Amino acid sequence: MNEPFYIVCHNGVFILPEAIYKSLASFARNDFVYLREDEDALLISTTPVAEGRRRVLNMRYRTPMFKSARKLAIVDLKESIRVMPVT
Repeated sequence: MNEPFYIVCHNGVFILPEAIYKSLASFARNDFVYLREDEDALLISTTPVAEGRRRVLNMRYRTPMFKSARKLAIVDLKESIRVMPVT
């Protein structure tokens, strides 16, 4: 498994590291990604996912599920990433 990246989160807002953004951009079609919130993680995928919403790929994201998180871990799964709060 890939080593996670750790990033800061403020009130549910976080910025993807440039390496992660470039990796996703290389797989994204027309600069779109799909987001799905699970119980404990946010999935950002370059391929359609069940119950996912489509969004333009961006470095900055905001999600209420991380409102109280101060630090997040990102696991790069090549064509998708999982973002999880670190306790």
